[in-house]
Amino acid sequence: MSSTVEMSISATSWAEFPLTNVPTSEELKRINIHLDLILLGLEALTNLHGDSLIEVATELSLQTTIIQSWLPWAQRQSLTSCEGQKSTPLKVEEARSLIVIICYLCQQNQEIIRRAVILLEQITAQNKDPLGLALLSNYFNKFDRLYHSNVSENKRLEYPQLSKLAFKLLVDLLFYSTINGHHRLWLAMLDYTR
Repeated sequence: MSSTVEMSISATSWAEFPLTNVPTSEELKRINIHLDLILLGLEALTNLHGDSLIEVATELSLQTTIIQSWLPWAQRQSLTSCEGQKSTPLKVEEARSLIVIICYLCQQNQEIIRRAVILLEQITAQNKDPLGLALLSNYFNKFDRLYHSNVSENKRLEYPQLSKLAFKLLVDLLFYSTINGHHRLWLAMLDYTR
């Protein structure tokens, strides 16, 4: 059995397993924002498109209606929403399904993620600018463009904080590409809410 199939069976079962500690609505808002940032990083590195989530949900036999109702993928609501705007809150089932899908997509793109992280580690060890390498420069430029086109001006990070975020997300993607990536990402989400 391939590792991708093993991961999908394990992760799909995990997504349907009941939780003992359910995140609050405020924690779910923060999870929503962070999941959207992770997807933004994955999109910046790969040829991900809006239909990718639905395709993977179908492949993993997850409810596609859950994914279709998660609008931030298309509209980045979680990143652009203002205090006064009404947005549909993320539900626990949606968050867990999205985590499974994100980790599956990370595993499918593990080769390019690994290559980018190795380059990042090498260039950092040499105290050189990561933007001097084509792969890392392309990733950051696309991340920057996506981020600035989807985050309201008053909430935007500026360089170098944005660079730090982009490259931290890149390293995180490698951890989420492992067989137990969904557990790591869920724990990271819970930690992120504190």
